[in-house]
Amino acid sequence: MDEDKCSRVLRISYRVIALVLISSYTVCVAVIVPDYHQALPFICITCFVVFCLCYHYIKKKFGDQVSEKISKISTRIKWMKTRQFSIGSYIVVVLACICYLVISNLDTIENLISIAGLVVLIGASWLISYNRRQINWRPVIWGIVLQMVLGLLILRTEAGRKTFSFLGKQVEHFQSHVLAGVNFVFGEKYGDFEFIFKLMPTVIFINSVVSVLYHFGLMQMLVEKFAVAMHFTMGTTAAETVCTAASMFLGQPEASFAIKPYLSLLTKSELFAIMTAGFASVSADIFGLFVKYGISSSDILTAVLMSAPAGLAVSKIICPETEESKTKTWRQIKNIHSRSESANLIETAAKGAQDAMFVVLTVIACLISFLSILSFLNAALAYLGSLVGLSDLSLNIILSYVMMPLVFVMGVPWEDCKIVGEVVDLGEYIKIEAISTKSKVIATYALCGFSNPMTMGVIVGGLSVLIPEKKNLVAEIVVRAWIAGCIACFMTACFAGLLYDEVNQPILNNATLTSNYTLTTVSSYSNVSK
Repeated sequence: MDEDKCSRVLRISYRVIALVLISSYTVCVAVIVPDYHQALPFICITCFVVFCLCYHYIKKKFGDQVSEKISKISTRIKWMKTRQFSIGSYIVVVLACICYLVISNLDTIENLISIAGLVVLIGASWLISYNRRQINWRPVIWGIVLQMVLGLLILRTEAGRKTFSFLGKQVEHFQSHVLAGVNFVFGEKYGDFEFIFKLMPTVIFINSVVSVLYHFGLMQMLVEKFAVAMHFTMGTTAAETVCTAASMFLGQPEASFAIKPYLSLLTKSELFAIMTAGFASVSADIFGLFVKYGISSSDILTAVLMSAPAGLAVSKIICPETEESKTKTWRQIKNIHSRSESANLIETAAKGAQDAMFVVLTVIACLISFLSILSFLNAALAYLGSLVGLSDLSLNIILSYVMMPLVFVMGVPWEDCKIVGEVVDLGEYIKIEAISTKSKVIATYALCGFSNPMTMGVIVGGLSVLIPEKKNLVAEIVVRAWIAGCIACFMTACFAGLLYDEVNQPILNNATLTSNYTLTTVSSYSNVSK
């Protein structure tokens, strides 16, 4: 017993000493460094680590007492758990959001047309639902509310814009480190094969980093924190929540590595949710390409963050939960795979890179297949069109006309709908000087996702390697998951139209808008080089 007490005292002492040293060093850096902006990333990381340590200690010391008191209070207020109260509160929240949007747009009444876009998109999700009677509207309503709140904080406040500008630059800087390995292995002249020699190594780099985080237990800690926050509001499970959160920065298939030990335990609804999150996010490679086209990294990050709760909301409409989840809470997943089985850090990083290689090879094979099929379809359409005098007929031209009514209700002025429709579906990149600023904003937020037909091959290929026992289920639901990802991105574009402010638009006027299809094909690189 004495030995246990002694070891406990030593552990606490080590943590206190480490906390004091880190805090002291942070203060010294803030004082000594002439330009505090140079030390800002380190200060932010240090503050985050200190916060996590303090939170962990407080939770361990007082968590049970707080939970017990909250439980006692909740049992006394039984009327708050009734179905009538839930329905009434949802109606009040929805009406409050609508009233705020209407009042805040009295001077720009044309922005309100985006509300019709939200209604159309939610209605379309309901129509293609697997089981309409089983839809749980709690994650749906909370997802839309969170999307609106995030939009207000980021798009309508100066602090929000500056914060996400800073975060976007840090993400760019982190991803740039992959060039060290790429240049050493392939040399500096890899531009002609940028997809396989730069973008695919990013997947390997990300998976190695995630594996290291798992080895030290940091990823498990993130699972718990996100699970608590999202479960409290949306009621989503731990696994689908953390994968959605990881998709904000990693995309698919990289985000799937964050919950790799739990993938085989996912229900159909949870698997659908993480696939939707992948389609509604921007992967590491597409993030870099959007920046190359002149779009601000903070805008991309904002769009992806807003699309995350929308992706969960739409996924729970189209594929509601009908099974008992095995990853609902942190306690259910904590004991499954708490730490990696690797002996040390080097082995963990190497194993993560090896695991990613299988995903990379599968993704490349699927992309070659899908792009070849699409090329054949366009050639067939061009031939059929030439018989009736429409030699330029292609899939993107057809879809541009189909998309015109949708982009109009999203808030795009009618005179710009044809051009934006070409960009949003499968089309080619265009200079955005040809359309209005509002149309640029809406198109930018609609495009900030991975939701295009070609990425179905990426998702299917990646998940089939990670969970081969569920590859048939993945193939079965991938089309609706892709549609759900599109809807989530379009909902974000609707909120961009609703919250549009001519004065505070950071979108670059010299930027180039391009479809997600163009960004994810090898042919796009040859177009850019020209």
